Amino acid sequence: MNLARQLFRIALLALIAASPCALHAQVNRHALSLDDAINAALHRGEEVQIAEAGVRSAEGSVESATSGMLPQVSASANYTRTLKSQYGNLSSGSSDTSQISKALAAMFSSFPFGKPNSWTLGLSASQNIFTGGRLLAQRDAALARKRSADIDLTAAEAQVALSVTQSYYDAELSDTLVQISQDALKQAEDVYKQVQLAYEVGEKAEFDALRAKVARDNQIPALLQSQNDRAQAYYRLKQLLNYSLDDSLTLTTPVVDSLARFASESDTSQDARAPVRQAKENISASDAQIRIAEAARWPQISISSSYSPVGYPDNFFPNNNEWLTNWTAALNISVPLYTGGNIGGNIDQARAAREQADGRLEQAREAAAMDARTSLDALSTAKANLRSTASTASEAARAYEIARLRFTQGISTELELDDARLQEEQARANWARAVRNYQVARAKLALLKDLPVSPSQMSAPSQPASMPQSSASSPQSISAPSSSQMGAPASQSGQ
Repeated sequence: MNLARQLFRIALLALIAASPCALHAQVNRHALSLDDAINAALHRGEEVQIAEAGVRSAEGSVESATSGMLPQVSASANYTRTLKSQYGNLSSGSSDTSQISKALAAMFSSFPFGKPNSWTLGLSASQNIFTGGRLLAQRDAALARKRSADIDLTAAEAQVALSVTQSYYDAELSDTLVQISQDALKQAEDVYKQVQLAYEVGEKAEFDALRAKVARDNQIPALLQSQNDRAQAYYRLKQLLNYSLDDSLTLTTPVVDSLARFASESDTSQDARAPVRQAKENISASDAQIRIAEAARWPQISISSSYSPVGYPDNFFPNNNEWLTNWTAALNISVPLYTGGNIGGNIDQARAAREQADGRLEQAREAAAMDARTSLDALSTAKANLRSTASTASEAARAYEIARLRFTQGISTELELDDARLQEEQARANWARAVRNYQVARAKLALLKDLPVSPSQMSAPSQPASMPQSSASSPQSISAPSSSQMGAPASQSGQ
């Protein structure tokens, strides 16, 4: 019994020891440049797949609308086996041998009544001659929806590219903020050790030692928060790329690099924007719907023909001389005389939809103008902020080195050193956010022509500019990548 328990414990310990290895083996590692991330999202993103399905659906609508202008040809075949019929005695003869019975049997023998086998083949064709413009209007409406679906696909791709770019830079910024928090904790730890040593030899008061310890400990929550923010930023990026949340990402594009795909600004005019172009296509579709409704007032003319051989053999399949032929041709004319107001009601609905489309076009133009102006202002502000913070980080780092030297030599206080450290930490974080904001604003302006915009933005109140945040702040507010130094390495590792 004891041996069995020992073997069980050994097996359990082996299983526990092997579990982390097994979990670790399932983690996939990805080294991603920004271009790779955008391309992966474009090929795997659900938003793009939905838009592509919309394009295929619109193409099917065009084919369906076009088919009404072409001849419609169909074929059919039917076989019927009669098991028992009330005319069976007429076709096969009866026990009555009178001349009348024989004459009736002979007459009905060539008719289908009571025949055991019945074959009917059919070939029919029809062609619309005049529909009052309904078919042309249906095709025009379908083509307008197809062009709108193409614009929607382009807008979805642009939105995915911008979302991935923002998340990529957010993840890189979170790496930088974590590094800043780690450096701040290390600096506070060094100061604490120095003050504690001076306190132990009697050169510093207990208050100074306690203050240095509290300053060090206060950096720990900031570091933990920045690490959590980094995890959230990487989760968002993995979600956009359809990667497992347990996968490991290494970001290889430094935030200071400029992508070729964002090198030039797109057309910011109102009529060039995707929402405006889509609203115009909706107007074209509404015009076609009016024509469709008005076409119901006109006569509908079509021709049709049906060729139908039939056979009623005694055997299973008829011989060539047993086939009989039915062939018809028809001219069909349908004229609406009274519809109880149905046609007029449909026309009124179509015209009201046209008025709504006009209103949505104006909304789209106003929203596009507002979005373009705010995007240009955001890029201008980001450039100015980048220039103003470019030298601040290096100056703050130099000031901290001087403050530390003064503190070591005993000619300044710990308060002065802490203030210099906080200023240096804030300057590095501000520069990181400035670089991220500049790159995101630049990417948005390059994609602006194809980006969607909501008309509700016209009535949305403007948000006040946020104040610079400390290094422990979440990168969600306006943050994204940037490294702690101007010549940052090109590789950033993530969760």
